[in-house]
Amino acid sequence: MTDDTTRGPGGAPEPGELQLRKALSAMNDLEPPRDDLFAQRALVRGRARTSRRRSTLLGAAAAVLVVGAAGGTWVAATQGSSSDSTSSGTAARSAAGSSAGSGASESLRGAAPPAAPGAAPSVPSARDTTRWFGTLSTRQTNAFDAIEPAVAARWPDVFSGAYAVTPAGDRVAVAVTRHDPTLEAFVTGAMPAPTDVEFVIRSHPFTEKQRVEREIVAERNLWRDKGVDIVSVAQDGRADQVVVVVAEGSDSALLTQRYGDLVRVVTAPASPSGKLPDGRTLPPLQR
Repeated sequence: MTDDTTRGPGGAPEPGELQLRKALSAMNDLEPPRDDLFAQRALVRGRARTSRRRSTLLGAAAAVLVVGAAGGTWVAATQGSSSDSTSSGTAARSAAGSSAGSGASESLRGAAPPAAPGAAPSVPSARDTTRWFGTLSTRQTNAFDAIEPAVAARWPDVFSGAYAVTPAGDRVAVAVTRHDPTLEAFVTGAMPAPTDVEFVIRSHPFTEKQRVEREIVAERNLWRDKGVDIVSVAQDGRADQVVVVVAEGSDSALLTQRYGDLVRVVTAPASPSGKLPDGRTLPPLQR
């Protein structure tokens, strides 16, 4: 295409020249071309191009700053968690060391070592007495005391009581109304050794004696009105009886008449100290 418009009538225009002329004519009709208009358009286009370049550069710089800030935050968080983990580990090691030290100091301050087999039983305070063994505390008596509630609950009509066979308490007798292989296997398995327990036959089950025991305690005031001052009530596993300790001057025959040989009445002088004449502490009255 050429800018020469002085061609003769026989000259054919180049392809697309007619379309360009028509477009230019339309533009000229809308807004005639002026030199200052072309200059303004060029200036506007240059400013727009410069603005786009500036925006691109600023966006890239902002992205770099954001990435850098995020990386710094991640590093700080990693270092913080590492320091926290280190501090926690140090604190845990310190706590373990202090616990071990306190345990050692407790041992040095008088923690009792475990009792050797066959050693004499310890003598606890009066508050540590048990139903069947009093103040005896050996491996054998403690083993049976641990399972006694289960035995009484599972075999209420068979279990009668228990007592220490020897004064040292290294052998236990369990009283039953009849031999029950399941009960005997359960008790034998809980003892330190199978030979630490033997089974003896008695007439009254534990539940029967417990009913009488609770009845006497519940009617203590009624018995006092009848002249029977009850001091304590307990079961004797060896004798298969409920032992009722009454104050001196009480009419013990009334209890015997009511309960027969199931109850054994023991008279003890009234003492403010709550002790028997031989120095033993009376068991507290069950309530």
